[in-house]
Amino acid sequence: MATDSQSKPVEYRSNCPVSRSLDLLGDKWTLLIMRDALFFERKTFADFTASSEHIPTNLLSARLKKLVACGLLERHQYHDKPARYEYLPTAMGEKLRPVLNVIKQFGQENLSA
Repeated sequence: MATDSQSKPVEYRSNCPVSRSLDLLGDKWTLLIMRDALFFERKTFADFTASSEHIPTNLLSARLKKLVACGLLERHQYHDKPARYEYLPTAMGEKLRPVLNVIKQFGQENLSA
């Protein structure tokens, strides 16, 4: 069980590393947000909403909170009034780059556009 900055637990189903990874990354929105942060340098809420997949804003907000809580993204305030934040990949988040590259390669080789 991981905790976020407010000590709210992030629940995992088991100690299996595959299961724990899927608990964090097992939905399409999470991986697409990380794709956008790592490859397209999207940083702000508005940047992420501009993605061609059109993530609903309520899901985007929830996934960003989860990614920050689990240590894949860091949230930094860049504007005071109104408060605006940017989300940047952490060192742990950067470790997803090769995973996403393999998924990309699989799609290019096996799934026609």
